[in-house]
This record gives sequence, structure tokens and C-alpha cells, in this order.
Amino acid sequence: MRRLKVRPTLHALPNEPRSNRLRVIRWVYFSCLFALAAWLGDLFLGSLFYLRSEGLVLGEPAVIAAEFPVTVRDLLVHEGERVKSGSVAVVVTSQTVAESIARLTADLAAREARLSELRIRGEKAEAIIKLAEMRQEVTTGARAEMEKLLKSGLLSLDKRTAAVESEFRSLQDLEALKAEKRVVDAEINELQAASLEAQAAVRDLRRLYDDGKMRVPIDGIVSHLRADKGAVVRAGEPLIEIAGEPPFVLAYLPTGGLYDVAIGDHVQIKSGLRSAGGIIVRVEPFAAALPREFQRAFTPVERQQVLRVEFSPGETPPLLFTKVQLRSNDIVPRFISRLWR
Repeated sequence: MRRLKVRPTLHALPNEPRSNRLRVIRWVYFSCLFALAAWLGDLFLGSLFYLRSEGLVLGEPAVIAAEFPVTVRDLLVHEGERVKSGSVAVVVTSQTVAESIARLTADLAAREARLSELRIRGEKAEAIIKLAEMRQEVTTGARAEMEKLLKSGLLSLDKRTAAVESEFRSLQDLEALKAEKRVVDAEINELQAASLEAQAAVRDLRRLYDDGKMRVPIDGIVSHLRADKGAVVRAGEPLIEIAGEPPFVLAYLPTGGLYDVAIGDHVQIKSGLRSAGGIIVRVEPFAAALPREFQRAFTPVERQQVLRVEFSPGETPPLLFTKVQLRSNDIVPRFISRLWR
């Protein structure tokens, strides 16, 4: 009788050791889950534990503006051009300034003519005063002699009256001359003061106008031209906007975080794939409205505390007005140590 071959059952396979490939897949799976959880936690809760904010690369703002209505004759700079302090940026003309200078110059000429007349009157009065004083002395002496003769009975009363009247007229003329001299001197002093002020005003106006040459106030980059060649600009309107150097980052600190930000903290400034180091140099004691590009549509205007961050030495800053992200990692240990204490 033939012996039957025993066949193994499919549901009772022998135990085999798990392969290394399956173990690697398992660790990769758990690593991905952990990384995803960490990423989601950082995305939604990271701003509560460390500085993570947005900012703009800016420069110290400055403008070139006229203090009077002008007409732009020539623009000597272009947007994006680096300029030096004191260089001529725009040439203008102003009919208002020309008329003001002409009017002040004519007033100065009239004052000088008036001063010349008053000086002549003053010299004449001073010369006549000396003769009037001599005349007064003579008439006073003559009246005194007549008083003696009148007491002796050697002089009539009408001659004494004439002597008194002559002394009175001489004294009246002397005092009138002295009063005229005082008035002339006072008017000369007032006109001289007014002339000095007018001369200073003309000098200041000429200095401000500088033949229509408007100069750059600081070293920086021309960020915007507000007027074109041939344009008529009103007083006070800016012609050119300049961003000073070196650039800095104006960042906005979200409120309600569990961390502290202090002057001197180091941050990372990221613009795309590029990163640069920065140092917080000022924490402003006020909250400002975020720029339009930082706001969400159809939501109320958000305000956040303002930080000023300067780039670390040797770093290459991004272009002006670039939107950047700020991230600080050295605040996390400080937060953890505070929780531990």
C-alpha cells in the first residue's frame, strides 16, 4: 500500500523573522508622523514660544521738498540711484522767490535812502544845536544884565520884556532842535534794525533758494521720484524720496506670546532661501498698523508692537522694501529655563 505524502496547511506557516526592510519602513513611517506633528505644532503654536514675525527692509526716510512753489527744470537723479549728501538732485525755478527777493531788495534800497536823509537831518540838527546853545547863553546873560539895570532904574520895562521874549525863543528853538535830534536818532536806530533784519531775510532766502539747486540731505538711495520734469509743485510737497543707509528691518511683534524680547537678542532674517543675521536694537513702546501686504482681506486693521532690527556686521541685506521673515532661536532656551525655575 502506497504511503501518502503529508502536505503542510496554508494557515499554519512557520514563524519567520521580520526582515530589515520592514523595520526601516516602520521607522520611516513613524519619523514622518513625528515630523508632520512637529511641523503642525510649529505652524500653529510656534509663535507662542519664540519670535516669529514679518518685517520690511527699510532705510532712514528723507525727502527733498521745496519751501515755496517751484517749477521743476531738471532732474539729475533716477530711482534706485545711490546719492551722496550735498549733491544736487533737482534744479527748480520759483517766480515767488524771485519776486520776494526783488521786493526785499527794493525795500532795502528805500530804507537806505531814508537812512541817508535822517543822517543828514541829524548832522544839521547837531550843528545848529551848538549855535542855539551859544545863543541861549547870550540871551540869558543879556537878560540878567537888564534885570540889574531895571533895578537901578536905568532901563525901561519894554526893553526888559523884549529881552525875556528873546531868551524864551532861543530856549524854545534849542529844545526843539534837541527833540528833533532825539527823534531822528531813534528813527535811525529803528531803520537800521529793520534793515539788518531785511538783509538777513534776503540772505536766508538766497541760501534756501541756492539758485534753484536742491541738494540731497543724507547718503542713501533714491526710492521714489514724486515729480516729473516741467511739473509745478506747491510749497511743502515732496519732490524726491530717499532711503538712507545702512538699511534696517522694521518688524512687527505679535502680542500675547509666552516669550520675552529684549534689546540685543539675535534673530535670523530670511528672504526666500537666503538668510542673514540681525540684532534687535530697539523695542518701540507702541503698536503700529501692519502694512497692507501684511493684512488679511476683509478683516479689521491689525496693530502689533514695532521692533527695529539691524543687520549683523558683514551681512548682505536684501533689497529695500523686501518683505522678510524674522525667526529667533535663542529665545527658546530662555523660555525653557524660565519654566524650569
